[in-house]
Amino acid sequence: MAAPNAPSGLADARGVLNRIWQYPDFRYHQRKAVLAALRGRDCLAVLPTGGGKSLCFQVPGLILPGLTLVVSPLISLMQDQVAALRARGVRAAYLSSTQKPDTQRAVRAALAAGQLKLLYVAPERMSQIVESVPRQAISLLAVDEAHCISEWGHDFRPHYRALGRHRRGLGNPPAMAVTATATPAALCDVTTVLGLRRPVRIAQSFDRPNLFLSAHRVDGERQRVWRVARLLRTTADGGAAIVYTTTRNRTDGIASILRRWGFAAAPYHAGLPATARRALLERFMTGKIQVMVATNAFGMGIDKPDIRLVAHMGVPARPEAYFQEAGRAGRDGAPARCEMMWTMGDLVFASRMQQLPSGMLNGSAAHRAARKLGLETMRRYVRTRRCRRRVLLEYLGEGLERCSGCDLCGAGVGSRERGVGGASGSR
Repeated sequence: MAAPNAPSGLADARGVLNRIWQYPDFRYHQRKAVLAALRGRDCLAVLPTGGGKSLCFQVPGLILPGLTLVVSPLISLMQDQVAALRARGVRAAYLSSTQKPDTQRAVRAALAAGQLKLLYVAPERMSQIVESVPRQAISLLAVDEAHCISEWGHDFRPHYRALGRHRRGLGNPPAMAVTATATPAALCDVTTVLGLRRPVRIAQSFDRPNLFLSAHRVDGERQRVWRVARLLRTTADGGAAIVYTTTRNRTDGIASILRRWGFAAAPYHAGLPATARRALLERFMTGKIQVMVATNAFGMGIDKPDIRLVAHMGVPARPEAYFQEAGRAGRDGAPARCEMMWTMGDLVFASRMQQLPSGMLNGSAAHRAARKLGLETMRRYVRTRRCRRRVLLEYLGEGLERCSGCDLCGAGVGSRERGVGGASGSR
């Protein structure tokens, strides 16, 4: 049901975009998403990392008459987006278990008084929102990082699978699901779970030609760390870098080695206190830390434009995870390199990580098959003798006419870097 008196044009939206964010106009795909929201249409938008997904629901949220409710997967992501909005004078807030009781009461009071335009919550809080917010008070339900519905909802966050029921409890407001990475099967799952009705489908190419993709098989940890140091010296060009590892202990050890070799490096993982993680992120964003050595806890919402290198010291279990992490490079559109250094042991480890831990939901047969296909695709990615870019894009349901840059095709940005340890081939 469309919100009452919802505007159908873009003039107001452009005015808000210019006044609040100082952008002259929307990108083509953003414009389609904003129009869908303003006209009360459901929308499923797949925009690559750096494609401005948040504006697709934030701008309509300031124009539509009621509240825009944003479901977000991570507290840190909510904090960052709300802080950025409030700095621009937007009446936004979030609710989470990390807040003090007084803060939560203040947010609920502002919500009850109609003083908020955007409210961010995790899927686990949706049942409380349904109980406390009057039906028809929500003008737009936005699901950020919507691939989590399919990727996480079957396993350790089952509340994602209840979002459609909660939407009905809120009076079926128009919904917008946005993500950077999802397979066609995952998008069908998102559509079904949310109950999207004839959604406006927006799909921008996953291909980012400014990213040079490379994978290199190494003999062990020493060679892996040495190669990272070589890449930092030849690729980063003064920009920032992220080095992803699989365990907390490895972040500490690798960061320590890199510091001894003269790099401004620091470790980041979920075992650090929240205050320490936020301090590390701030130092990284301001350039005081050049190299963040991290587990996948250093994840969504890392919006630093000048990351010139993302190196993986291991193999993610699914292409979606790799695409999200590698996609943090080159957000400014300038050339950047995405390198994976792997051993046969990494493939065994990825296979174990791909299996559902005991006590978690097993999910459907289709979901288990999707996890298996994801792992097989990552094996193919590192071992192929053809085009790496094609392997990833075909998994995501997209064809490729010509590779714009990988170590096997040799074209595109970063091809000058092939001398760093040689082209990667599988052995």
